[in-house]
Amino acid sequence: MKLLGSKQLETNRLILHKTEDSDLKELWNILCLESVNKYYLTSKLNLDWEKEKVFQKKKLEKTSDLDVFCWTISLKSTNEIIGQISVHERSLEDENCTDKSIRGIGWYLDPNFQKVGYATEAALEVLKYMFLEVEIEKIVTESAIKNPSSWTLMEFLGFKRLEETSKIKYTFLDKEEDCYNYVLTKKDFLKEYFRKESLYITEDIDKDPYIKHLSDDLVLNLTGESGSGKSTAARKYMLDPNCVVIDTDQVFSTHDKDKDNQEVYDMLVTKYGALPNLNTEFDMIYQDIVNHYKNSGKTLIIDSALFRVIKDEKILVGNVIIVRTCINTCFERCVNRYKENNPTATFEEIAAYSSRKRKIYTWYHNLNRFIDRVDKLS
Repeated sequence: MKLLGSKQLETNRLILHKTEDSDLKELWNILCLESVNKYYLTSKLNLDWEKEKVFQKKKLEKTSDLDVFCWTISLKSTNEIIGQISVHERSLEDENCTDKSIRGIGWYLDPNFQKVGYATEAALEVLKYMFLEVEIEKIVTESAIKNPSSWTLMEFLGFKRLEETSKIKYTFLDKEEDCYNYVLTKKDFLKEYFRKESLYITEDIDKDPYIKHLSDDLVLNLTGESGSGKSTAARKYMLDPNCVVIDTDQVFSTHDKDKDNQEVYDMLVTKYGALPNLNTEFDMIYQDIVNHYKNSGKTLIIDSALFRVIKDEKILVGNVIIVRTCINTCFERCVNRYKENNPTATFEEIAAYSSRKRKIYTWYHNLNRFIDRVDKLS
């Protein structure tokens, strides 16, 4: 193990820097939120800053020590502080663990910045640093069973859940909470990390389409982000009389639809009285479309960017093709397409569209999760 301290780390959207005096009150403000501290804090926290800052400033004295690994998480774009992540000695919470190369990990984020991939981004960068540069051997940690947002992220990062559970007394809860126990070894992390490196869509590298055969059903599930080229790929099937192409953008659009997409629109409206919500009820809609064409004898091509919101990937049948065009290219294509379709658009209108479309830099993380889940299907 190499004692390198809290070296500044950087991701596509975040800066992770050694916690400084100027960070303390902002981090305290986040920790004071019940939704943050409920399943995080196991030590005392004063809700009066004048009392708390004495403890925080004393704690800060050790942040430059080379055996301390604690970072403030801030946004690259605004320098706004959104949370903290640390990799601490297990001996601080487990007196039986004296090996400093076995560490614990913890993080918290401002709720306003949750569910957009920042925690994943920060944790992954810290894990890379700790395993590849600091060369620790193992991370052992816990998560309250009642806090699935925490332990699902751990499992996504490659942590293995152990059979036994434990109990932890969180500061602001009256009783001990049942917790899952997790472990991540250097070997397992590196194996999973390099698998995902080759699998995932990135911001700046185009990759060949990902293809997965799930069953012999005549269904082709075609997905990718806006601007990836997935719809262009789907169009080649439109002239084939043995295929039917359903584009969920067209089904749920207010514009004119072709015959097949109008048929799906009518089917859904007849069945439910109104169109279901594509973002929240994708699984149900997918199964309705598949069942509608099940006995048609035609190959069904479902073209949708919304596969990334599917709740149960096990309902998928046929083949999955994920177009893995890099996100920078996707964004550029979307903006150029908007300009072509709106030749009289003002600079302000183009800028407004570009700003909205930048959400693609958040959405693609969910698409990567979808790829990962599909890849693990047998």
